[in-house]
Amino acid sequence: MVKSCLIIYDNIDISKFPKLIAFFKRTGDGYQSKKSKKLTKSEIDRFLSSADDKEFLMIKVGLILGIAGACRTDELVNLTVDDIEDVGYSLIVKIPNTKTKIPRIFVVTPMWEICLNCFENTCPFVLPTSSISAFFVLQSRKM
Repeated sequence: MVKSCLIIYDNIDISKFPKLIAFFKRTGDGYQSKKSKKLTKSEIDRFLSSADDKEFLMIKVGLILGIAGACRTDELVNLTVDDIEDVGYSLIVKIPNTKTKIPRIFVVTPMWEICLNCFENTCPFVLPTSSISAFFVLQSRKM
């Protein structure tokens, strides 16, 4: 990383300095990267059941859709109402634009749908067009 930063920002190629490269290799030994913290199933269940819907409903819906579909942040942001289909007993969610350029479909089971229905009943709104993100519209109405 230091090597690429020096080339980009200062136009210095450190490959011409072998002692400097050896120094970086020596000092980098034993470096341990920091791991991200993970939520456990019990923590997620506790958040979904105990967090106040007035304040955290948008986060609950994002959490449910993100976990159910293993979605990246940009996939959730670009999700529109047209991408979600209610088939009565569950929801079918289509992710058309993915990082891998392969559209993906997943199902939200009835266990999660209870919270999503609560969201729908709590926040009545006019459905946005397919060009507007559902999360963006709902967040702006919340303010």
